[in-house]
Amino acid sequence: MQQKKSVDRKPREKTEKSINRSRRTALKTIAAGTAAAGTMALAGKWSKPVVDTIILPAHAQATNPIGPTATTTPEPTTTSGECSPRLASASYLVTRDLQTGFAIAVTVSGTVTPAIAGAAIVIDFNVLHADNSTSSNTLNATTDAAGAYSATQSFVTGDQVTEVGDPGVVGPCGDTMDAQPGGIGPG
Repeated sequence: MQQKKSVDRKPREKTEKSINRSRRTALKTIAAGTAAAGTMALAGKWSKPVVDTIILPAHAQATNPIGPTATTTPEPTTTSGECSPRLASASYLVTRDLQTGFAIAVTVSGTVTPAIAGAAIVIDFNVLHADNSTSSNTLNATTDAAGAYSATQSFVTGDQVTEVGDPGVVGPCGDTMDAQPGGIGPG
């Protein structure tokens, strides 16, 4: 029977610890030397950066830094005793549900002359319900740069709107016009 030799592992562990310790020391020295060399190299060359252009993301470009401008309705003007702008046209379109036949929307549109943006338009109309009751509706619209306006009133089928009366349109000078039917559209 052979006898096993006992191996003393302590010297090897001691050697590994001293190697690890010397590696750590070497890495620390290299890191410190690199940082010092980098600092010394940059210290003489560093200057404040010059920014000529800033490119902003799309959202930031669209954002007005001053804030929104006041939106006011322009006052009608009077020239030679005539108020301006005046209503030039008004029409309406009723959209109906194909299954029930009830009105589900009415759109009133038209123009003013001369064309001006921001002119206030008021639209009044009555509707008749299936139970023969009536209700009044008022819509407010504002003209665009071409002098056009449009406003839509939507209904749910449960409102059971059977008829829409001819809408009356009031222009910025107080002039009135009955909107003419522009057709009946399907839902």
